[in-house]
Amino acid sequence: PPPAAPTPAAALRAPRAAPRRAVSSAVRAEAPRDPETSRRAPTLDGRRAVLGAAVSAAMSFALTPGRADAKDGKNGVYWISPKDGATVERSFTVRMGVKGYELAPASEGLQEGTGHHHIVVDGGPVERGVAIPFDATHLHYGKAQKEAVIELEPGTHTLTLQFANAKHESFGKKFAKTITVNVQ
Repeated sequence: PPPAAPTPAAALRAPRAAPRRAVSSAVRAEAPRDPETSRRAPTLDGRRAVLGAAVSAAMSFALTPGRADAKDGKNGVYWISPKDGATVERSFTVRMGVKGYELAPASEGLQEGTGHHHIVVDGGPVERGVAIPFDATHLHYGKAQKEAVIELEPGTHTLTLQFANAKHESFGKKFAKTITVNVQ
């Protein structure tokens, strides 16, 4: 007799999968057995493994922060005040800024894209990676200060604003800006 016509509910069901052909055990690769449980380790379909690795690599690349000084070439430090060539009193306020990095206290440790200001009195930029000395001519602002009061003897002085990491290691010339002030 011919098969009965499918009912509407049966028509909605997925078709049956074709029966699998027997595969010789010599051809079929078996997953290794776990010696502790004597069970086979789970295997992944090759396409899933490749796709998973590709997605993982793409997400890793997308979420990894790059070097801040490589973003746009416009990063560095700048003086808000005083301006280059300004005449100032013996005790005066300096205001400092940074582009491309964030200010962070040295006590918070090394963090990507952060640092703090230093002022080198009558000296130039500190080489990249070199620790900025702790002395009378190297002023440290490791609490992430943007403003400070400094006192200098009368005369002409250079002030180099230098940015560095939590270990006081300089970010080099790109993160340094020198101005001259005339102290009355």
